[in-house]
Amino acid sequence: MRLFDGHCDTPYELWMRGETLEQNSCHIDLQKTSEFGAFAQIFAFCSYAGTPMAHKRLLTEPLKLLKDHILKHSDRMGLADTAEQIRQLHAQGKAAALLSLEGAELIDCDPEQISELEHFSMCTLTWNEDNALAGCHLSDRGLTDLGRAFVHRAKGRMLIDVSHLGDRAFWDLLELTDAPILASHSNCRSLCPHSRNLTDDQLRQIAQTGGTVGLNLYVPFLGENANFETIRRHLEHMLRLCGEDHVALGGDLDGCDQLPQGFANVSSYLSLYSYLRGCGYDEALLDHIFYRNLLQLF
Repeated sequence: MRLFDGHCDTPYELWMRGETLEQNSCHIDLQKTSEFGAFAQIFAFCSYAGTPMAHKRLLTEPLKLLKDHILKHSDRMGLADTAEQIRQLHAQGKAAALLSLEGAELIDCDPEQISELEHFSMCTLTWNEDNALAGCHLSDRGLTDLGRAFVHRAKGRMLIDVSHLGDRAFWDLLELTDAPILASHSNCRSLCPHSRNLTDDQLRQIAQTGGTVGLNLYVPFLGENANFETIRRHLEHMLRLCGEDHVALGGDLDGCDQLPQGFANVSSYLSLYSYLRGCGYDEALLDHIFYRNLLQLF
């Protein structure tokens, strides 16, 4: 089984806990991911709440730590920006690491700093607060003029991730760009009415851009007493609205403290895969969901 997961917060947790990427108490480490036939992970660096100085530390220090660990274990993992680089790493028996900004405050919401980033493939404009670019999921603010400039600057350089974005800002973005849109870690609002989840219209529109929606494993975004069947219902709804080429996984591992029953860490994706096979999902469809649909974006 191949796995490409679209969102985790492991770098911050490693930094806070003083642990290593090789083996740790987090949801993701190299020991756990060695169980997959091929593995790719988008590692997010989150702005959280804080001052500009705190935001700089939240990027530079966890980033240095992650890169140091990847370099130390370069026989097992490498950094990648493109699908071709991911394939090359997998052909060598290595895992692939991609990088994401979760909140543009990490670069001062400055479009000019986009070109200075190395190995960052995607960016959410906001986290859980409004900023100079846009309104978050708790807000009815749209894109600002600076937000529009940021999106234009990002085109061809990084994907815009609409997870955490407010509804008005989402539709502003869709009017502004014809690039594929990614919602790396969001679920279905019609099944679980949370502002972090996507409406049916939003799900359809993401697919129409050629983009992808990654399913989030955080219980409050799935529904009360969530289990593997809850996950399947969200996936099934996404598949019905988006089609099999536009549904993926973005577990939010190491960024959430409530996982579905039966899900302990990244290795639990193996159990989820087996559950879905038992529900009649064939291997080709599951390879799209678990791997190919994210790969095609890069």
